[in-house]
Amino acid sequence: MRTLIVIPARLGSWRFPDKPLTLIEGKPMIEHVYRRCLLVKGVDEVVLAICEDKVKAACESFGAKYVMTSDKPQTALDRVAEAAQMLNYVQADDIVLNVQGDEPAVPPIMIEMTIEKLLSDKVCQCSNLVEEIKEPEDLKNHHRTKAVISQGGRLIYITRQAIPATVFDIKKRAVFYQQTGIMAFRGAFLQKFTQLPRTPLELIEGIDMLRLIEHDYPIATAVCPYSTQPVDTPEDIAKVIQRLKNDKWFKNGYKK
Repeated sequence: MRTLIVIPARLGSWRFPDKPLTLIEGKPMIEHVYRRCLLVKGVDEVVLAICEDKVKAACESFGAKYVMTSDKPQTALDRVAEAAQMLNYVQADDIVLNVQGDEPAVPPIMIEMTIEKLLSDKVCQCSNLVEEIKEPEDLKNHHRTKAVISQGGRLIYITRQAIPATVFDIKKRAVFYQQTGIMAFRGAFLQKFTQLPRTPLELIEGIDMLRLIEHDYPIATAVCPYSTQPVDTPEDIAKVIQRLKNDKWFKNGYKK
């Protein structure tokens, strides 16, 4: 078994142009993500999947491995699958992870837990953990993708709306979760994913993992005790900087 982490990064985000290269405490955002991924145990390779010379130059400046993928419009997971194919991580026992390039504060242990969840599940071909939403503003934020999970540890749905509805929740039992930006796939299944037709809800919500749910492929999940701080808008940078002040991996200089 071999394990590959792919970090997709592109400059054309309509929400935040040139986001991957935004400096955070003196380092481009993608450098933070890359160095955190290097700390994950049991991984054979970490690469950035890119398609622009400007990002290529940034990768070379901090010594990152990268692959140049197609510049055709595609989802982040399609780009990850293309990179995995280029590096030949396409076997049934290969593990390929998508770690989003806008997760500069992702805990390395959360990536390890995502791998462990996939390896421990004998049915699912992919895993995607969730984390509890604790801030009311995140529940209202359409950039945060909310998730509902089954009693058996499967993702039921992912949406940009607040879910579940609480109009009848008199006893205040609702717990809210958001999807993390880390997905683990069996290598062969990730290639199959790219051949599946894009689905109505995927296109409506703008969430590529819905393609699997709509095609009836189960996604293994669990509630992770750690949390992330994704960057969706320029305003999120200040939140990342605040988090890094108490981040043990950052303060240790991203050293093992």
